Amino acid sequence: MFFRKTFAFSTFVMSTAVIFWASAPALSGESRWQKEGDAGYRPSQSISYEFGSRVMSGYFVPQGSACLVPLMISDKGDPDRLSPTTAARLRLVLEPGQIAGLDSEEGRSLNLTCGAGAKTLVVNSGERSKLVAQQGVAVADRVQERH
Repeated sequence: MFFRKTFAFSTFVMSTAVIFWASAPALSGESRWQKEGDAGYRPSQSISYEFGSRVMSGYFVPQGSACLVPLMISDKGDPDRLSPTTAARLRLVLEPGQIAGLDSEEGRSLNLTCGAGAKTLVVNSGERSKLVAQQGVAVADRVQERH
């Protein structure tokens, strides 16, 4: 019960912050979003990506031996205008080695992989067909390990 209330409150706080943060213009000339490739994250470290016409922001925390990954996904809008669209919240629970994939209409994708012992989360950003193939190989490897 305590965990659900704490998780709900932290998710509410994060979603409110993400909505304000994503709608504010960048103060520097640099993009605050990650580029294509792989990046590793530690627990509670901010994760932010653009993929196609979408933006994703979130973090992960270990829960037991799994990665608990709350994410906010919204349309990429004009930073000079408040967007009338709303964000979607996605909650993932990944076992070590499991991959979750997010795809955009424009062929860009993200793969999120829970690391060993739920100590890290790896995010791969790139072209959809490449990341779908990567996910397929990981699934085949996990199935083979179980047999």
